[in-house]
Parts: sequence; structure tokens; C-alpha cells
Amino acid sequence: MDARFFSGQDLEGWQGDKAYWSAEDGVIVGRSTEPTLRNEFLFSQVPVEDFHLSVWVRLTPDDRNSGIQFRSQRDAEGHAVGYQADVGRDYWGRLYDEHNPERGELDWTDAGEKHVRPGDWNHYEILAVGHRIWTAINGHLSVALEDPDGASTGFIGFQIHSGSPQEVRFRNPMLRHNPPVRMAGLNEQELTAALRSIKDAEAAK
Repeated sequence: MDARFFSGQDLEGWQGDKAYWSAEDGVIVGRSTEPTLRNEFLFSQVPVEDFHLSVWVRLTPDDRNSGIQFRSQRDAEGHAVGYQADVGRDYWGRLYDEHNPERGELDWTDAGEKHVRPGDWNHYEILAVGHRIWTAINGHLSVALEDPDGASTGFIGFQIHSGSPQEVRFRNPMLRHNPPVRMAGLNEQELTAALRSIKDAEAAK
């Protein structure tokens, strides 16, 4: 595991507006108390290529929207550009390309949504190896996508979506570089068999 990723004490090694982001009792907290006009992001400064991320997420109220950026970049205006594993009612577990209108919704099924505990802590996993990407919610596979046109490197970030006030908490984030291809009780052969192409994912929307 990468000990530099989150100390559990503060947000050293992370970049974001402190008006929205803090570390409280070992948890990364994103909070807006007034409506926000734009998405706000907290970015780790630890680069990732092939990785496995495990984190517990709680969104309040549960009809708000958040997300986990990965292999993403921050542009000159502070926007996140790149992969986003979505969080929020009707969005949990889905895969999106943030700030890229030519790609947008990449894998958009409710496979993860049906395993969410609304308003409670939910275990989110992301596994990215080469152009293969998987996500899982509470131990159930959500996304399984082969995306040869996607970014292979970048950074991890957390999102507060624009709009009404909300709070999102990220507990016990654990980052592992160059992981084995294993997740949600599935081995590499099983995970590979579950992969879909971008074309197949488009057809399943």
C-alpha cells in the first residue's frame, strides 16, 4: 500500500479548496453548506498507472452526486479531466469521462446501483490494469470495460458536484500500485471474461 496517499491526519499531499475539503477523524470529508456553481475536486499528488483503490464512501443526502476521479488530470481552470467512478442515487458504480463531451458516459448500467446501501457506508473498489478497468460496489462487480482509448496514467481525486449542499465522506482509502488482477472475489480469468468493449457498453445503455 502507498503510505503517502493519505496519512489519516491531514490533507498533506492533496490539492483542493479548503473551504470544501478537510480531514476529520481519519476520514476525508467534502462538504458544501451553500449551493455550489461548479464541481469541486480534491486531488492526490500521487500518480497512478496500474492500481487498485479501496475506499468506503458515504453520501448525504443520498440523492446528491459525487465521484472518484482516477487516471485524471486537473486543467488550468481547476476542472478534472478523465475517468470518474460515479457516486450518487442512479449513478453508483457507473463509469464516466469527466469534462470530455466526446466520450462522456462509458459504462452506464445499474449493476452497482442495486447493491448500494442508501445513506450508509458503501465499499467502492477500482481496479485498472492496462486498458482494462473494473469497479465494484460492496463486493459486487459493476464496471468491466476494455478501453484502449482511455488514459493510462494520471491522478486520483474526489468530487463534490455542483448544486445543492451535500456531504461526502471517504473512509480508509487504500491505494496499491501494480496490483494482482483480483477483485470482488473474482480472479483474473473471471474478470477478463466479464470485460466488455466500448461498443458493447454503448449498446447496453
